[in-house]
Amino acid sequence: MKRLCLAVALVLTGCSGGSNEAPSGAQAAGYCAFGQTSSLFLIDQTTPYDDTDRAVITESIGTVVDQLGPGDRIVLATIDEHYTQSSRLINACKPGCPEGQGALDSMIGGCSSMKALADERQFMGQLGQTLAPAVQGSASADHSAIMSTIAQWTQAPPGGQPFDHVYIFSDMLENSQAVPWSQFRSMEPDAAMALAEKFRYLPAVQGADVRIVGFGRSHNPGRPPLDPELDARLRGFWTDYFRAGGASVTFEGAIRN
Repeated sequence: MKRLCLAVALVLTGCSGGSNEAPSGAQAAGYCAFGQTSSLFLIDQTTPYDDTDRAVITESIGTVVDQLGPGDRIVLATIDEHYTQSSRLINACKPGCPEGQGALDSMIGGCSSMKALADERQFMGQLGQTLAPAVQGSASADHSAIMSTIAQWTQAPPGGQPFDHVYIFSDMLENSQAVPWSQFRSMEPDAAMALAEKFRYLPAVQGADVRIVGFGRSHNPGRPPLDPELDARLRGFWTDYFRAGGASVTFEGAIRN
């Protein structure tokens, strides 16, 4: 397992390897200037997660963080019963110095690789401590505002930088006030798209890579698989939904690359 994946896993199981304080100071504030990409990771809090789900979230976020370059931004936020309840858990740029910087650059006021390494440890500690409660999920949520939450975060991304990568851990079973599950489960994709357009819930993901983890299981006791017809219809809608925002989407068991 990659080094940062392991670090996240250790923290989530209570074996923290460092401080959970965020990096601070002028250099920490400047890491974002080195970044090339911005990633959004949405964690659905309205789904009753089991141990398998929690392990998949841990592995997936570890993989995402491990692939970030110096200064790349990662935003972690929640999907809740209403888009106004969505919480920003993390909005930070991965500590690290740009490639090609020499020792002299560090000595005369450039990016200090030693401080960047210490800040990276703090960053990982903060990430793990924040994720621990976030992956518990909920068995009592009455609603699940997936479309509106995706729209909110992508239409106004932190720092004004559009997301290059969007990762969503959710069963994608929309059950909001605007689009209740009782209607959504029987809607044809075109009808659901009309509602998304009506309420301005379309995402702003032009050119982004969208990857969904957790789709395919129902809300019924034991969370059995969706029946094939419902699975295909919902998969078709979400494909159309992200295509309308300018992105392609894949449905995956976990983010492993």
